[in-house]
Amino acid sequence: MSPYTSPSAAPRGLTFGMAAESYERFRPGYPDEVVERTLAFAGRDVKRAVEVGSGTGKATRAFASRNIHVTALEPDPDMFSVLRRETAGMPVVPVHTTFEAYAGPPTDLVFAAASWHWTDPGMRWGHTADLLVAGGVVAVFGSPLRIADPVVEAAATAAGAPTPVEATDPAPDRAGLAESGVFHDVEEHLLEREVVVSQRDYVGHLSTLSTFLDLRPDARHEALRRVASVLPAQVHLDLGVRLLLARRA
Repeated sequence: MSPYTSPSAAPRGLTFGMAAESYERFRPGYPDEVVERTLAFAGRDVKRAVEVGSGTGKATRAFASRNIHVTALEPDPDMFSVLRRETAGMPVVPVHTTFEAYAGPPTDLVFAAASWHWTDPGMRWGHTADLLVAGGVVAVFGSPLRIADPVVEAAATAAGAPTPVEATDPAPDRAGLAESGVFHDVEEHLLEREVVVSQRDYVGHLSTLSTFLDLRPDARHEALRRVASVLPAQVHLDLGVRLLLARRA
């Protein structure tokens, strides 16, 4: 078996459950500006939202803290378990399902945080439109992982760290949005953000990426060890958030 073969051969988008607790521990949340830009774009009271691929609830909590009732969709059973625990007592209804299989009532907002690339490209925009009320808003955002210092980034990449996770960038799907014919007022924003994390936390973040989750445990441990060996004690990260907004016609 190749070291790059997942031992579980999990379906697409369902490899993260094996690292659900680490995902909650090491993945950064989202700045308030993401919620503020989205609600300002909506231009009206947003009471209900559907989240696509909620994970452990990082973005869920950001929107629910504004008293928005969030129906949080998550297909992975282990991630779903953490999601349910971390959103207890909030206006959140976790639903163990895929985005494609969900057929709930129309809502004011559909949003996806670093999960849009796991959805079916052939139906994502049409299904989103079906889930929105007229004039409802879709918000797709992600934060590609980049080391801010180019010298450190080059050393980490040479040691086996992945290049920035561009799959979390919604921009490449603009064409699909335009071709859908059901959305307008499209806006894109780059929300700048830099954070400093410990070497351990950065490696912990890496351990939650599919690049490493798809390795056998022994190969994963060795790959993460190699990356850690070239990192300083504190790692400066560029975690700018790319936000794509559109309105249902």
